[in-house]
Amino acid sequence: MGWKKKPKPKAHKGNLSKTVKNLKYKRKAKEMMEQHRKQAMLEKSYREKEETKIDEAEGKIFEFIKDDVDDENGELNTFDELMDTLSTRAPGKAQSDDSLDDELDDETLPIPEEEQSEEEIAEEIQEIPEVEELEAMQSNDTFALHFDYELPVESVDSIWSTQSQIKKTILTWPNLGILKSQIPQFKSEDLTTEEVHWNMNYKVLSAEQLHTLNIRSTISENFIKDLTPLQNEVFQILNHYNDFCHSNVQKDKLDELRLCYSAHVLNHMLKTRTRILKHNMKLAATPNLVTIPDSYRDQGLARPKVLIILPFRKCAYQIVTNMGRLMYGKNMESKLMNFARFTDEYTGDTLRFPQNKPKAEDYVETFKGNIDDNFKIGISITKKNLKLYTDFNASDIIIASPLGLRLGIASNNNESGSFDFLNSIEILILDKAEMFLAQNWENLLHVIDHLHLQPQTLSNVNLQRVRPWCLNGLCRFYRQTIVLSSHELPEIRSLFFNKCVNYCGKVSVSNPILQGDIGNVFVTIPQIFNLIDTTSLDSVFDTRFRYFVKEVLPRYRKPTHAHCMIYVPSYFDYVRLRNYLKAESISFSQVCEYTKKEKVARARDMFYHSGVHFLLYSERYHFYQRTRIKGIRHLIMYQPPMWPQLYSEMVNMMNESNQNVADGLEDSMSITVLYTKYDLIQLNAILGTESAAELQHSNKAIHSFTIK
Repeated sequence: MGWKKKPKPKAHKGNLSKTVKNLKYKRKAKEMMEQHRKQAMLEKSYREKEETKIDEAEGKIFEFIKDDVDDENGELNTFDELMDTLSTRAPGKAQSDDSLDDELDDETLPIPEEEQSEEEIAEEIQEIPEVEELEAMQSNDTFALHFDYELPVESVDSIWSTQSQIKKTILTWPNLGILKSQIPQFKSEDLTTEEVHWNMNYKVLSAEQLHTLNIRSTISENFIKDLTPLQNEVFQILNHYNDFCHSNVQKDKLDELRLCYSAHVLNHMLKTRTRILKHNMKLAATPNLVTIPDSYRDQGLARPKVLIILPFRKCAYQIVTNMGRLMYGKNMESKLMNFARFTDEYTGDTLRFPQNKPKAEDYVETFKGNIDDNFKIGISITKKNLKLYTDFNASDIIIASPLGLRLGIASNNNESGSFDFLNSIEILILDKAEMFLAQNWENLLHVIDHLHLQPQTLSNVNLQRVRPWCLNGLCRFYRQTIVLSSHELPEIRSLFFNKCVNYCGKVSVSNPILQGDIGNVFVTIPQIFNLIDTTSLDSVFDTRFRYFVKEVLPRYRKPTHAHCMIYVPSYFDYVRLRNYLKAESISFSQVCEYTKKEKVARARDMFYHSGVHFLLYSERYHFYQRTRIKGIRHLIMYQPPMWPQLYSEMVNMMNESNQNVADGLEDSMSITVLYTKYDLIQLNAILGTESAAELQHSNKAIHSFTIK
């Protein structure tokens, strides 16, 4: 007869959960009390040391501070030895995320042999002197001016409201052109008007005068030596910590702007690191400490300070290499940790472009290289190198795509604090913002909506070192947002003016477009622009649909208007039109971004050989594929294209060489563009600023343009 184990009694889940939680809190409380006791003992032992040794140690500390500020590539030797002795951290406890001092080693504290009573510890704590307040920073450094200023609480709610007073200024600079600045006006009881509105003093500095901007020596040499006039102007605006939007970036200037904001990001992070290190060392020199003064508040509730959102991996590779070259020059590869892995994952995988029928130039430029749009990487700055692939909570800079960041937040959604690392972002950069609209605009809005939310956890955060405005939930008013795009779109403008509330104001480049994309059209067919009268933005979708169904579609259903393409920029409008055409049993084929290759080929063949009357065609499909559609006799643009270069590309497909001579419609050709007063931004890029203004102020509903 075999011996059987007694079955274990089943534990009650609810009671077990409460017991585990109670034990967890008791253990934490016990660890805190133990740490507090050890700190008090260590403080007592240091008071018993000879004064000469303390003076000698402090002299070494401040000598180290000077060396660290002058040259950030120095060695940590004296400070390492002192910190091994002065450290008050518990054994095995990780250091604070915002310490930025990755060179220091955690060591266990010595435990005194004699035990002290709680009464003795309390008496010793009362005798501990407070550290002396730091002097107020008197500097023209815009970093200090921006982040040390405490926004008046009474001005927060109305800083960008419709009732607020905003000073609008138009400047003209040699390379950027026309700049429009908007700076909110508010008063402070503690500061003068000049101190409050320090960010309004704009003037162009020469390259020789850039040393007055307090650029860190680590990057200044590599940045300034090849500085272009455009970079000189843009860096001065970024250094003022205004929100900045350049919505007409030329493709040959994009690399210059990326290098410029890379230098600004590094300059910001190096200043942050230097300030925190100096405060850490001053506090370490005063071991008898209970309360940290407010002048030492230099951190946020999370370590990451910069978020750079990019559309493709190849863009991330360029930004990281820019940072490496700015900091280390030719020695970049040896100073970037995990750079080989980074190069392997963020390069290669380019598309193959046809040689006999080449794609458009902008298409090749956009889609060559690694165009994976699902990525995220953390970067931390240490004394000797840049660390890639660091955990977000231990990173200084985060580079990611909207999709990668949203999936990262979603995958950790069940964990508490899954988006806490986005709480204290001080610089947000949106590069090639027009591409986010081609990918999924909702992903970008989702990420921005998760910035500066109340954190769910506060692990490794010393609240005595957190800035007051961060504790008050005002981080969004201090965040600088930089937006770059090749052309302006309503969604980008709405995001910049509605989601960005920097108290320093906004600066946007607003140059007129002298010649729109219509200048690239070479077919001589009249181009008719038809105005749809609308009363409000909310009703524009329904109004456009009703106008198309009642006024446009009946005219083009006639046999003489066969081979008609309906070009639809919005996928929602595309689905609505597709359902209507099916319900009305109208002869049509369809091509969108979700159509399989075989069905695309079949739809093109039926359209060319008169198998169907209409071809319903989505703009997003054409943007990603650039398929050459043949047989278009009539083109209806349901709305002006979001990408202006696609206008001339679609119209030029109607040239004679692409027509089917057997269809018998040689003389029947037309181009119709439907627009409303809310499409002025797209019309501006297609027609040019002057012609678009004429359409806006004209009393006529129909306008015709013909290429002679």
